[in-house]
Amino acid sequence: MKRLVSLFLFFFSMLLFANAQISWVEGYIITNDGQKQVGKIKHTTPAQRSVTVHFQESGEDEKIKYKPFQIKGFYMENRHYESKIYDFDPSLPYGYGVFMERINTGTVKVYYYWNTDKERGFTQTFIENDGDYLLEVDPMRFKKQMAQYFEEYPQLQSKIRQGDYRKKELMDIVKEFNVWKENNW
Repeated sequence: MKRLVSLFLFFFSMLLFANAQISWVEGYIITNDGQKQVGKIKHTTPAQRSVTVHFQESGEDEKIKYKPFQIKGFYMENRHYESKIYDFDPSLPYGYGVFMERINTGTVKVYYYWNTDKERGFTQTFIENDGDYLLEVDPMRFKKQMAQYFEEYPQLQSKIRQGDYRKKELMDIVKEFNVWKENNW
């Protein structure tokens, strides 16, 4: 009997979990011509959100599935996602269109990308300087990579080289650079 009740509770919780995964939340998309369309967005896993978004415009019945570059981006649950090219292998002449979560605004932007590798998922962090190429932040080479990336601001570069900033303080580095860029450039 206990086994039957446990089995029932397990399946019931899985059903609730699956149902939560397919809920719809308020949000909007930005079309390629810059128009904002308000509606509902299907709440999916981070891995699914990185490659597709399901959208239902307010007052409409039709649900449309968008892939990266069919729209500029979307917004849901206080999170902004933008179409980007994921250049996973620089030796190849192409990359993949993906949606990346934009974390901040300013000259240098930070993006998170949920990647999957077979059965595991992980988040990659990228930075982009005013629409330039995306650079994946390398935790193993963080100090050297960031000192080189922010070389136009010598005081910040010096702080990075001296170890005043670590990888977990990437947002502080970016914020300091963006403030400097806004006020002194």
